[in-house]
Amino acid sequence: MSNKIQDKSINQLPKGTIKIGNKTFTFSTEEKVTTLLLIVLLLLIYSIRSKFLFIPFERDEGIYSYMGKLALEGKVPYKDFYEMKFPGLFYFYATIVALFGDTVEGMHTGFLYVNLISILLIYFAAKNLFSPGAGIIGATTFAFVSLTPNLSGFTVQAEHGVALFISCGLFFYALAKKRNKWYYYLCMGLSMGLVFMVKTSGVFMAFWGGLIIILDFIFSKKPREFKPFFKNLSTYAIGGFSSIGFFFCIIYFKGSFKEMLFWTYEFSKVYVGGVKLEDGIQYFKYSRDAIVQNHKFFWVHSMLAVGVCLFRPISFQLKAFGITLLLFSGLTIVPGFYFYGHYWIQTVPGVALVSAFTYHCIITIVESKFTSKKFNLRYVYLGIFAMLTITHINALKSYYFHPNYNLILRQVYGNNPFPESMEIAKYINQNSKPEDNIVLIGSEPQIYFYTKKKAPSRHAYFTALVSSVPIHKEWQREFVKDTEKAKPRYVIFFNHQLSLMVQPNTDNYVFEWANKYINENYKVVGYVDMINEGYMTNYVWGEQAAATYKPQAPMYAVVFERKN
Repeated sequence: MSNKIQDKSINQLPKGTIKIGNKTFTFSTEEKVTTLLLIVLLLLIYSIRSKFLFIPFERDEGIYSYMGKLALEGKVPYKDFYEMKFPGLFYFYATIVALFGDTVEGMHTGFLYVNLISILLIYFAAKNLFSPGAGIIGATTFAFVSLTPNLSGFTVQAEHGVALFISCGLFFYALAKKRNKWYYYLCMGLSMGLVFMVKTSGVFMAFWGGLIIILDFIFSKKPREFKPFFKNLSTYAIGGFSSIGFFFCIIYFKGSFKEMLFWTYEFSKVYVGGVKLEDGIQYFKYSRDAIVQNHKFFWVHSMLAVGVCLFRPISFQLKAFGITLLLFSGLTIVPGFYFYGHYWIQTVPGVALVSAFTYHCIITIVESKFTSKKFNLRYVYLGIFAMLTITHINALKSYYFHPNYNLILRQVYGNNPFPESMEIAKYINQNSKPEDNIVLIGSEPQIYFYTKKKAPSRHAYFTALVSSVPIHKEWQREFVKDTEKAKPRYVIFFNHQLSLMVQPNTDNYVFEWANKYINENYKVVGYVDMINEGYMTNYVWGEQAAATYKPQAPMYAVVFERKN
């Protein structure tokens, strides 16, 4: 009898409503439609990104993956290896290595899921802030803009991790704004603190988090209560400093806190001050044009937010949200004036949520003018957006569904020897034992990751040895000492300007040593000749073939094997 009563009560629930335990959930038609579209979007992005699982790394991807592996093995950051960024970077990559393995396929798989999770977070952030329709607009924008080739969308760059934590912060902000619970502000702070720990320029998004809490209070239509406001702001700050404190404690107990300060502050000052403003403006224009060219629709739609903010139906609170999010997202790419393509990944969560904001504002403005119910304007808008997205996909179908790895790497990174590095690693893997080691004269640390071999020195990134900091002379001698002690079986020398990155007025000691040391102890077993700037690379393997070969191109790599 009780079962029949229960069945009857379930049947009497309103259409679009389900009951789980004591809670009842109601789903509107818009939610059902956008949920279906979200599932389709996730499956499509999974399919596209699966086609990039084996694309070779560029050097930053290589060194971060390598450092993540070292951190996982218990090596001490800033002593056994180093970078200009805070330790969140190392442990983020260590997590990916631990979960998905220390292979190119494993790292790309891990970042595939990082991207899918980010899409979900953007969807639910926009849905809670605005509407389900805004959610699917934001998620779609993030999905395709984050795939932009010149933005390094196909890579495992650190900025994809930054985008994940920014998306997480935006999601918790949406929940905090909707439900006003202190623990959402705490989680928002934790997320934005992680952004800063993975990439230093993420500090702008951490500042934005505090600023938007203040602006929401100032522009609130409800009676202002100072006590809850200070509680929320302080809880956010506690969350942010907790993330920072957690990683700082790890480094302190590992005994490398002083070294961390050197690399993240003293050394990074040289890097940040390396580009003049006028040069930076030119770099910005070049990167902007390259990134936006095939994704104009998404960028223009987001930038419309600035225009729609001028209309009266949009509250000052909403205007402050859209404009500040766009501004602070943009600030994350400014430090140093380099404006590298992959830096722009940090802007994508903000751009995506502002795209959702544009949709919300336009619908609000139009619906305030037209009250006719003959057709639903929201579905018309979503339909037009979907058609333009499909047009975009069709225009780039070769990139999305039939990617040519070498061509993509050349178009994005020029003649950098990234495809060649993977081929060199294949040769070494086929002709060495696990205990054999290697050393690189050139900044292609991805080879250490490909071959699963350790660099003989903490200076795995050769660029630091020829940088303009005065201490580079000591580092060169340390590198030489470490290499001679290790007696690596293979030495790979990159006769390539972009790989060596020699700065003006640096010491030539390491090159003079390398010339003598290699001639005395090694024989040539391979040439990688980048004819036509790498579009026709010639690979020559074996001692006999290499002995008579003469490089035809000005850029090439030489593989040496130890004699006897």
